[in-house]
Amino acid sequence: MSLDTPLIPRSRLLWLAAAVLVAMSLATAGHARYAGDRETALFDHPARVQTVKATSADDPIGEITCTTYADLMIRETGTDTPDPGAASLVRIAAGAKRPVCGHAAVPGSTPLKTEGQSLLGRKGGFLVFSDTDPNGAVSFQVLAASDGRQIFTDAKTDKGFTAVRLKDGALHLVYRRGFNASCSMVKDPATCWASLVQQGAIPPEMAKAPPAAKACAAAYAKDQPRAAPADDPSIITYALDMTVDSAGKVKVITHGAAACEPTP
Repeated sequence: MSLDTPLIPRSRLLWLAAAVLVAMSLATAGHARYAGDRETALFDHPARVQTVKATSADDPIGEITCTTYADLMIRETGTDTPDPGAASLVRIAAGAKRPVCGHAAVPGSTPLKTEGQSLLGRKGGFLVFSDTDPNGAVSFQVLAASDGRQIFTDAKTDKGFTAVRLKDGALHLVYRRGFNASCSMVKDPATCWASLVQQGAIPPEMAKAPPAAKACAAAYAKDQPRAAPADDPSIITYALDMTVDSAGKVKVITHGAAACEPTP
């Protein structure tokens, strides 16, 4: 600094610093939860994520969370509970003001059948909602961002998606599929696997390759995070790549061997 440069009063410096912090906070409001969560970071970053607290402890609507993009807003209800209510989709016309995020429903919004699920993220023309409080495999659904119609449903393990991409206009998801079996692959592996194959729960190309019995038993062992008795029903898992387009046409490619783990 030159000796001729006028000094800035300390009060002015404090005001400038506060202004910068506020600006940084507003600029990152839509990105905060995406920066610290590996799975959510795979999706498009919203322009803003706003939370409106419940009006009281017995508020029937509960906390409201609004996730806003340039052309739409997703308004979720009951996001302060493990069992949120249904969300709604609000389209935003070009040049229009951002809808108000509050306890009053936005006129003209489209109700979504997402009870018990939270918005995981958006990728292009697709919205993905996932179970908030799953018991075992984590169910999710893919909706069209244009009108909220359901395009695809499935379930994954609690490790979540490992890749979320757009491929020629379709949604490409890479994850480990999980589904809750009604039997145990540790107590009676042969009978359990045969029943799952008969039910059509196992892809035909995997029908003759059940999970390794020793590996399943190890997953139930006392030293494991999910230690469980041998008769505890199993979660069957296997890796796959899934591609779905806006018309609901699905292509699935499975990878590797199936595995199992106990239901929590």
